[in-house]
Amino acid sequence: MPDSRANKWGELVDEYEKAAPEDAVVLEMIAALAAPEAVVVDTPEAFLIGVAAALKGAEDVDTDLAAILSDHLLTVTPHDNVIANAKAAILTLAAQRATPAEEQADG
Repeated sequence: MPDSRANKWGELVDEYEKAAPEDAVVLEMIAALAAPEAVVVDTPEAFLIGVAAALKGAEDVDTDLAAILSDHLLTVTPHDNVIANAKAAILTLAAQRATPAEEQADG
């Protein structure tokens, strides 16, 4: 039976699955070059807050839709009716946008 040991991420790795040390160095270098500005987050909440902030801060993103996604879907403990609530918010936004500007002003 192969010897199992934990790698640096705490995952159990059998001796047959271990990469050669030079392969590991190359993989780490590629990962570092691929995402030099990558930020490691510790909790799901921090990750979701970061995703929501990045989404809201992006230039080519619909800010109203990003707010709906952030409020309803990008939460650690979503509401029991999260899909229905998000759908309702999206339909409300769509209805507001479908109404001509003149009707909104009179309305």
